[in-house]
Amino acid sequence: MADWDNFSTRFDNIFLADPLYLDILEKIVAELDADDKDILDIGCGTGNLIARILEELPGARVAAVDPSQGMRDICSERFEGSDRVSIAAGHALAIPFPDAAFDDVVTSLALHHVHYDLREDCVREIARVLKPGGRFICADTFCGVPGRKEDTARCRDIIEKVVAKALLSLEHGAYEMMLITLAALVPTVAEDGEYWATVPEWLESLSLAGFQEFKVIDLPPLEIAKIICAAKVQEDLRFP
Repeated sequence: MADWDNFSTRFDNIFLADPLYLDILEKIVAELDADDKDILDIGCGTGNLIARILEELPGARVAAVDPSQGMRDICSERFEGSDRVSIAAGHALAIPFPDAAFDDVVTSLALHHVHYDLREDCVREIARVLKPGGRFICADTFCGVPGRKEDTARCRDIIEKVVAKALLSLEHGAYEMMLITLAALVPTVAEDGEYWATVPEWLESLSLAGFQEFKVIDLPPLEIAKIICAAKVQEDLRFP
C-alpha cells in the first residue's frame, strides 16, 4: 500500500471494521501510565490511537508524526482546536522533536515498513526522544522464522500468517481488509516495502539502543501481530 495519501480517505472504513486493529489500539492504551503526560505517536494515520489516548488519559498530550500528507490532513482536521494534540511531518527515522521530550513513544502497524538495515537507526532515534525511563510500545506484524527472503521456512511462515489474518478479517465481515491483507502477501514475501523481522531481532536492536525491561504481548487468536514494550535505560545514552 504505497499511495498512503490516496488511501487515507478509505483508511477508517477499512481498518475500523477489522477486529485485530481494534484490539491493537485497545491494548496499546492499556499499557500506558495515567501519570505520563507527553506521548509521541509514530505513524499516526487518521488519529485513531490518538483519540483513544485522549479519552483514557485526560491529562495526556499527544504529538504525532506521519510521512503521508493525506493522513496528516485528516488527523489535523479531526483534532482541530485541541491544545492536547500536535501533528507534524516525520517518520521513525527522522522525528522532528528534541531529545528526551516524551514519556512514551507508541506506534501501531508502522515499523514493518522500516528496512532491516535501518532498524538500529530507527530504535536509536526513538530512544533519543524518550525521557530516561520512558517506554516504547510497538504493535506490529512479525515473522516467526529468521533468514533470507528466499528461505522456504520463512516464506511459508509469512504465507500462513497472512492467509490466517485474511480469513480472520473475512470471518468478521471486514471484506476490504481481507483483500488488502492478501494484496500485501507478495510484497511481504518479496520484501518490497514490507519487512517482517522476528521478535528476537527487534529485541536485540532495542537492547543495543539502550532499552531494557522487555515485555511481549501476544494478540490472539493469531500469531501475526504482537506488542513489544521496552523501557529506556535511566542514564543518558551515549551512542558511538
